[in-house]
Formats: sequence, C-alpha cells, structure tokens
Amino acid sequence: MAAPRTVARPVGTPAVLVAQFLLRTASAAGALALGAYFVDLARAGAPVGALILGVLSGLSFLAELVLAPIAGSASDRRGRRVFLIAAPLLAAAGILITPGASLIAVAPSAALVIAVVAASRLLDGAGAAIAAPATLGLLADASDDDRMRRGRVTSIYELSSSGGIALGAVTGPLLYGAWGLWSFVALAAVYVAASLLVVVFVRPDAAGATPRRTRGVRERIRIIGQPRLLAFLPAWIAVNAILGTWVTSQITFVLAGDRTAEGQLLPGAFADNEAGLSAVLGVYVLVFSLCIVAWAFFIGRLPTIPTLFVTVAGAVVASIGLLLLNRGAPLAVAIPIVIAGMFLEAGFTPAALTHLSDISSEFREDRGLIMGVYSVVVGAGYLLGNVLGGVFAEWLLFDGLAILTIGLAIVAMASILVMAVVERRMVPRASGVTRSS
Repeated sequence: MAAPRTVARPVGTPAVLVAQFLLRTASAAGALALGAYFVDLARAGAPVGALILGVLSGLSFLAELVLAPIAGSASDRRGRRVFLIAAPLLAAAGILITPGASLIAVAPSAALVIAVVAASRLLDGAGAAIAAPATLGLLADASDDDRMRRGRVTSIYELSSSGGIALGAVTGPLLYGAWGLWSFVALAAVYVAASLLVVVFVRPDAAGATPRRTRGVRERIRIIGQPRLLAFLPAWIAVNAILGTWVTSQITFVLAGDRTAEGQLLPGAFADNEAGLSAVLGVYVLVFSLCIVAWAFFIGRLPTIPTLFVTVAGAVVASIGLLLLNRGAPLAVAIPIVIAGMFLEAGFTPAALTHLSDISSEFREDRGLIMGVYSVVVGAGYLLGNVLGGVFAEWLLFDGLAILTIGLAIVAMASILVMAVVERRMVPRASGVTRSS
C-alpha cells in the first residue's frame, strides 16, 4: 500500500474563482452576441435559423466533451496552473475569429459563416475543456477533509459561474448593439485578463503535479467508470441539457428574432430592443445567483440524494411558471412560481459538485481525471440542449423550450432515483477506504 500523501492546500483560490467569473462572463456574452449576430445575418438574407445556430453552438460543447478527460488527466501530471493560463487564451482566439465571415465578405455565404463560426466554437470548447477540470481539481484540493468548506467553495464556484453568466447576459446584446463585430474583440480581452490573473496570483507550486506513473487508457476508463459516478451521469447530463437549452444563443434568437406565434407573448418581444433583453436576462440570472448564495449555507449539511431530487424538480416548477407567463397569465401568479422554481434548481450544481468532489477523494492522484467528468457532462448536456432546443424552438418557439425542460427534468429525477439505489450499495464499501495510488 502506498504511503499516505500530504496535500498542501493551493494558494490563489480567490484568483481562480475571479478568473472563472471572467471566463463565464465572456462566454455568456459571446453566446448572446453570436445570437444577435445571427439575427443580423438572417435579416440580411443569409439562410440561417434556430436549428443551424443550435448545432453550431453545440460544437463547443462537443469539443469540451471529447477533450476534458484528457486535459484533466494531464493536469494531474503537469499541475493545474499551466492549464488555467492556457484555457482563456484558446477561448480568446476562438471568439476573435467569430465574425470572420463578415470581415471576409460583405454578404457572406451560409457555408462561409458555418465554417468560420464552427472553428470559433471548437476553440471555445477546447478552452473550456482545459479550464474546468483544472479549476475543479484545485478547488477540491483546497477543501479536502472539510466537507462544510467544500460545500462553500463549490457554491462560490457556481456563484462565480452564474454571476458571470448574469453579467454576460447583460453585456452581450448591449455590446453587440453598440459595437457590432468589435464586441468580439472586447470579449477576447476579458479572456486574456482571466489568464493574467492566474499568472500573477497562482504560484507555480500551488497546484503542482505529483510524480506518479502514467495511467494507461484501460486504467483511466476503470477510474471514471466506477458505479457511483456512472449512476450520476444521466441526471447531470439532463440538467446540463436544460442549461444548454436556455443559457446559450438560442434564447436570444427566440426572444429577439422576427418569428412570432399566436397565443405566445415572448417570441419576438425584444426585437430591436437589446437593452430590454439584456435587462430581463440579467435580472433572471442575478436572482438565480442570489439563490445560490442562500444554498451555500445548506450545501454540506443536507443529504445529497434528496437535495439533488428536489433541486431538479425546481426546473419543472420554473418551466410551468414560464409557460404561464408566455401565455399571458397575471405577473402576480406567474413570477412567484418562476422564482420558487429558480430557488430550488439553484442548489443542483453546488450539490452535484460537492458529490463529485467526495467521489474524487477516493482517487486523489487522479482528481483531475475525475473532475474532467464535469466537463464531459457539461459538454454532452449543452450539446444535447442546444440541438434539442433548436428543434423545439423551431416547433413551438418559447413554449417548446419550456416543454423540453420539463421532459429533461423528468428524465433527471428518474435517474436520481436509480442513483439512490447505487449509492446505498456502494457507499458502505467505500467508507474508510481512500485510494491514493
């Protein structure tokens, strides 16, 4: 048996969390600016629609899905810092080439738009694949043997993500409305700032590599194929598909596009009104972020499985409220239902990350590999949500997005019930046993 290893807590955790905030801000703003860019292209006669936008947006998550486990495993050997520096620079390169088609031609063909935007989304996904496992691995290292601290750190991580998304939701349409294609250059500068934060404040040895033998492919598959992890994946993919349905370019295209539907109030309601759309999306995600702050006081105290189940049920509640709102229900009825659902669903990701960190404690030398699973489920979920969101938006516009969300939430809740059975069988075996080699 290998000798126990003492893990020094990383220095620079606040800088990593701020960098995460900047990354999420630039990513969300870029996604919404991309949606606005596609609205302009469609109005100029380019044959682009919600489905094409969904597929192109999903490419970044496909790249993340494929590359994350590789990047996570490499961060175990080479240290987290180098990946935290490189990730924003890759994303910056991706967002800089986003408007390339319009720079090449005044009236670009659909094929040119698709090729350039596809390349930009793949680079963006590569950056996310590198950043997430290294960030989560560092935060898990910083909270070992203190579950309450782990709950707080994961909640702050999710808060930095949601806060960045809120700011990005506000600034994305506004930036594009004010600066047009130059907005993508401004967002690239935000990515560079995130990289510089890590360079300045995270010491090279803060999350250094641990000398160990290289894992073979078969051994890596065995590590990430443990039953506790596999049982959790369907629920987490379904929840990220919900996020991929809403927190991407699709919502901009539906709310600010020219298509409307009889009986639905929200499709096209913000056409030529970037400020109004930014305000609504910003308030929505800001309220969601405040709900996460409240959950930070509970995560770590509550049992994991019931918490996950209740928080997923919140997505159903919020979707019902949004359907009522879209169909003209009084605000005094619809808004409280939406907010109640938002509060519940805000607890899912902190609880999920706490659970993943607990699982990774059994494989500390392969923590980056385990944390790479986070990016896999984010990539798979967002990819699924983008594509399905495009299909349902083409079918029923805003109602379609809400109906899709309810269906995905039901899938997630069923998966969590299966996960409860697996946890009951596996946790007694794992208790008191920590894998260190």
